[in-house]
Amino acid sequence: MPSRTLRFDPMSGTWPMVTLNVLWVVGLTTALWLVADAATSGMTAQVLVYMAASGALLLGITGAPLRYFLLQQRAESARRETLLSIEAARRDFESRLARAMDMADDEASALHAAMQAMGTMVDDALVEVLLADSSRAHLAIAASSEGGDGADGGETLRGCGCDVATPRSCPAIRSGHHLTFEASSQFDACPHLRDRDGGCGTLTAVCMPVSVVGAAVGVVHVARPAAEPFDRHDITAFAAVSQQLGSRIGLVRAMSQSQLQASTDPLTGLLNRRSLENEVRLLAQDARPYALILLDLDHFKILNDTHGHDAGDRALRIFARLLQRSVRDHDLVCRYGGEEFIIVLPDRDLTAAAEVFDRIRLELAVACSDGHAPSFTASAGIADTTEAATLSEVISLADNRLLRAKDQGRDRAVVG
Repeated sequence: MPSRTLRFDPMSGTWPMVTLNVLWVVGLTTALWLVADAATSGMTAQVLVYMAASGALLLGITGAPLRYFLLQQRAESARRETLLSIEAARRDFESRLARAMDMADDEASALHAAMQAMGTMVDDALVEVLLADSSRAHLAIAASSEGGDGADGGETLRGCGCDVATPRSCPAIRSGHHLTFEASSQFDACPHLRDRDGGCGTLTAVCMPVSVVGAAVGVVHVARPAAEPFDRHDITAFAAVSQQLGSRIGLVRAMSQSQLQASTDPLTGLLNRRSLENEVRLLAQDARPYALILLDLDHFKILNDTHGHDAGDRALRIFARLLQRSVRDHDLVCRYGGEEFIIVLPDRDLTAAAEVFDRIRLELAVACSDGHAPSFTASAGIADTTEAATLSEVISLADNRLLRAKDQGRDRAVVG
């Protein structure tokens, strides 16, 4: 390690004390020497009194500055301890917040963690998180506190939430950084804070934008009576919450999008083959029976060759939406490959599945009558778990019956 050079700094608290200590030592040594010399040389009492008065004067001259510097050093030490304590509390809060966010596996959990963290700091304030919808054209309240329990005036904050409706209408989102409003009565207060119902009183507020992948998509809004303004430590903590909330929401959405892309067909949005197999495996583990409909668009190659692949893709999307509308929410609809689709109907039998196909067939005729896509039909084969034990066996039975439906003239289903 390089050696440290001791520098004389007359403005520091250490060097004045060293100087005063040296003066004390020199002064006391001189005084003792004079007393000893006076005793041996027989000085008069007046001289001894003079020497004592000089020592007292020296003590008075040096003692006051020494006490001042001691008090200054004590105050500086206390200030540093306070700052260290605040810094340690901030680090602990951010560490706990990060741990809570790491355990949030969806947006609702991340919002819950953020609201709990805010509650540990400002449990008497109204806290709201507003997030944009998927189009980023509208803002909606994603989470909100009650704004106190009424014991200290918090009750008056209920119904005093932020009414900003769009991201462009929020000054904090537009600016991209936090805004602090000392009082809603001031001329430069946010219009959405100033124009609240008169029963809310004069409010102070902090608005922290929530950014996801660099784009502000929401805001953390904190408000309470103006008599209790937020300090800079509160604002630092709010910034940590909004930053970590935005990071977690961005990660959750990216993971969700990735999982969705891995489990669905990109053209139709239906389950892909692997996802269908996984879902049916869960049905088998619960020993739940099901019926299966294997559907195929009739003469799809001719449709593509005649009208083009865009028309073919449009026909596939129309058919996919029709299938989803024709079944229950918990039924499984899959694009099995090309123009083939599979519907799995848990706890249904062959008769119920045949009724579902009849409904699909009628609705398909209506959907093709509007001219948005070339007219087409579909054929189907239907089987269920009373006829085979595994998914592949059920599909094989349904495929054989689909071929029979094609041979019999198409636009129909074969059951059994």
